[in-house]
Amino acid sequence: MPRREPAGEFDLELSEKLNSERSLELENPEEGKKEAIDEFLANNSWQLQDQEGTHEVTLTKEFGNEKIKVALSIADFDNLADEDEYDGIEEDGALEDEADYRPKAINQSGAKGGKFDVKPEDSISAADREGDEGAMVDDGTGPAYPLHLTITITKPNSQALEIRAVTTESVEIETITFFANDSLIEAQNPKDAQEARGVYAGPPIGNLDPDLQAMLERYLEERGIDAQLAQFLPTYVDYKEQREYVKWLGDVKSFVEA
Repeated sequence: MPRREPAGEFDLELSEKLNSERSLELENPEEGKKEAIDEFLANNSWQLQDQEGTHEVTLTKEFGNEKIKVALSIADFDNLADEDEYDGIEEDGALEDEADYRPKAINQSGAKGGKFDVKPEDSISAADREGDEGAMVDDGTGPAYPLHLTITITKPNSQALEIRAVTTESVEIETITFFANDSLIEAQNPKDAQEARGVYAGPPIGNLDPDLQAMLERYLEERGIDAQLAQFLPTYVDYKEQREYVKWLGDVKSFVEA
């Protein structure tokens, strides 16, 4: 019978460190963000779906005979660490100032997404900023960074628009794709997947006539996909990322101790 290896000598130290980090994060309840989130949801018709332990967030609503879904991921938030960490590194690989350099984001796992122009303090949780001289005060309004949205508007005849957009001070449309059948959007079989790959994605919206761009923006605004939503989403993503980070610390601690 194979001899079972004893527990690692480092396990207890690692477990204590994970518990210490979790306790530190729990000292910051982020009540301001929670109040802002509850107020938005109470005053709007959006229904929020957020499963604990996942990176996805979905909002749904009905508008006339349409079903609307807005999907996004906290991976956009996490990606800031990987992208911005190298801002202080010059082309030859040397740090601009090694003495002062530190990674610009923490609590991040890295994921898909583009490069964002983000202030370092926007990428750091309020608990980790505490005590830093000159740190920006968290007023509960959410960090100023863009999020990528996938917006689906479906009609009763199953025709649908899939809109790719990004949040800034408002919701900026990038592309609009028409689907003759909404089953192609989340293809469940090889045939639909093959057909979906061949669908024309639509032109970059920024290339269109300015009047048409403005009308498309107005079309979304009438459906509640507007500046108010653009301000709410980063607040919620920041709040969710913090909760998921605390859960992750607890899960890893439990695993190490088992």
